[in-house]
Amino acid sequence: MGASSALTPVDGEADLPRSIRRGPPITIGCECGERRDLHYGERWTCEKCGRTWNTRRIPLEDYATLRRMQLRYRRVPLAVAAIVIAALIALVILGKAFSGILLFGLAAIGWNTYGRPYWKRRYLRAIENRPSWTIEPE
Repeated sequence: MGASSALTPVDGEADLPRSIRRGPPITIGCECGERRDLHYGERWTCEKCGRTWNTRRIPLEDYATLRRMQLRYRRVPLAVAAIVIAALIALVILGKAFSGILLFGLAAIGWNTYGRPYWKRRYLRAIENRPSWTIEPE
């Protein structure tokens, strides 16, 4: 993809915490109509008009707050999965493999039917008022 050649990391990207570098994408909309999703710390030069956009113009603390919220809503599903897998392994070791498989199936059905929709609604409510920044090209 030729567009990736216009993306460059900003000097000092290594000093950013890893959680920030892998945070949610930032959508930059150029005045000429081009749009690009970037990670925090990236710089993009529009291929059409030549404007350069730097995501470091977004306050780091504001972006870090958004990232912390995103990670908080990822932890519970991972914890539920870890508990179910630990129970499955314990039941297999105890010689109750059929019970373990049954538990795993019931847990998967329960999570997909009740847990995941509930958790997704909570997450969408939490990000409803997420910040929006207006940054100027360099």
